[in-house]
Amino acid sequence: MYLKNIGLVLEGGGMRGAYTAGVLYYLMQKKVIFPYVIGVSAGANNGADYVSEQRDRNKRVFIDLVDDERYCGLKNLINEGNYFGMDFLFKKLPNDIVPFDYETFAQSPITFKVVVTNCETGETEYFDKDDFDAKLFGEKILRASSSIPIITKPVEINGSYYYDGGVSDSIPLTKAMEDGYENNVLILTKQKGFGLKPKRSKAILKLLLRDYPKLVDKLNERHKVYNERIKWINKLENEGKIFIFRPQKKVKMRALNNDKEKLKELYQSGYEETDQRFYEFKKWMQEIKK
Repeated sequence: MYLKNIGLVLEGGGMRGAYTAGVLYYLMQKKVIFPYVIGVSAGANNGADYVSEQRDRNKRVFIDLVDDERYCGLKNLINEGNYFGMDFLFKKLPNDIVPFDYETFAQSPITFKVVVTNCETGETEYFDKDDFDAKLFGEKILRASSSIPIITKPVEINGSYYYDGGVSDSIPLTKAMEDGYENNVLILTKQKGFGLKPKRSKAILKLLLRDYPKLVDKLNERHKVYNERIKWINKLENEGKIFIFRPQKKVKMRALNNDKEKLKELYQSGYEETDQRFYEFKKWMQEIKK
């Protein structure tokens, strides 16, 4: 099922990306193909496996291997300055443990873009897979988009340093529309009605990220931008211009949670809710074609 002129937008959310993994498994099972995919952080990593046509890989990465001590934890933070084992996740896993299909990824006709935040300017940048070697894209671009300020180090790309794309553009629907995709499917990782609250630790942010004052400004304003974006997205959904897959129940799990059973439950809910709403999704596609 090739969805001509429909884009796929993938929100981040750390380990809540297990929900997205479940949704994508179902869509790949149904052979749903989007010509355009854009993702942030965990969404970008899920999107990469979608583009490389590796249906089972997201489950292995988000759930099956999460109890490996190299995956995440304070030990990593102390030893390498990253809460998540970034070398483990972006080098060891794709190259040795759960091989990433770089060849299929590189040859895919799907336009795939990843969102990052420039540390110095605080602005959003979008990297296209076709502009980089596939392995470099996996090791650098995906890593940058997943590098959460303070608990991970920024990533150097072409002389500039980058952090998580979610700092500046958590749900990159505007970019998808600017790229010519008026109608889009969104996979979000928070339930309807969720809103971000202001940062409480502004002084700590300013201290720990003192080299990047514009990035700090973005982090402090992020809740306002995110909540306004959600209002706009809900309006577009009501107008039938976009279709959203998102948790139907409250997600009782933080972004850094690595509880294997909770992750399995979230993954399964993504799969089952997509199955339950697939007929509704097909009706939406028929409507926008009229």
